[in-house]
Amino acid sequence: MKMSKQVYPIDEYQLMPNDALLFDANIWLYLYSPQGDRYPRVKRKYNLAFRRIRSAKVPIFIDVLILSEFINAYARFVYNNLPAATKQSNFKAFRNSADFKPVAAKSSRRIVGKSERIDSGFESVDLEEIVVDYAGVNADFNDRMLAELCKAKALKFVTHDADFKGDNLTIITANSRLFNKAEIKVININT
Repeated sequence: MKMSKQVYPIDEYQLMPNDALLFDANIWLYLYSPQGDRYPRVKRKYNLAFRRIRSAKVPIFIDVLILSEFINAYARFVYNNLPAATKQSNFKAFRNSADFKPVAAKSSRRIVGKSERIDSGFESVDLEEIVVDYAGVNADFNDRMLAELCKAKALKFVTHDADFKGDNLTIITANSRLFNKAEIKVININT
């Protein structure tokens, strides 16, 4: 795999008029789920950046994979944190219950309302390469698809997922594990 083209700290990134961003599910989880409350410093960074991005009217795109991952992660978090006395016997039972319906619905509507839908490009990606990559290096299939989407649509990827370190993408993040020391020095000198 190639190294990332560019990795920027989210709190230092200078928005450009032609930027187009794809927020990973983990970013939406920091913004709109109780999971983000576990990491208040990181959540604050993404919240501040989100406000800057919205103020600058930079488009934020949403893909069906990301929305699905958000809903499932949000629901699993809620299910795993239910009191034992009220917790259904398994996640599937929770998902089929009336308790599940409101879990991620409000937040999902907020995400859809603050982003623009984009096609994943599934029909045009080199699926064989993605499957080989997935099988060979234990790469997440959805992550491979999102990387290809960003490349095909010239999107900058906002993520906290360190698994994207090796992808040839422009990444904006608060996760220091995505930087190597040389990148941090170059970025800090120029900002």
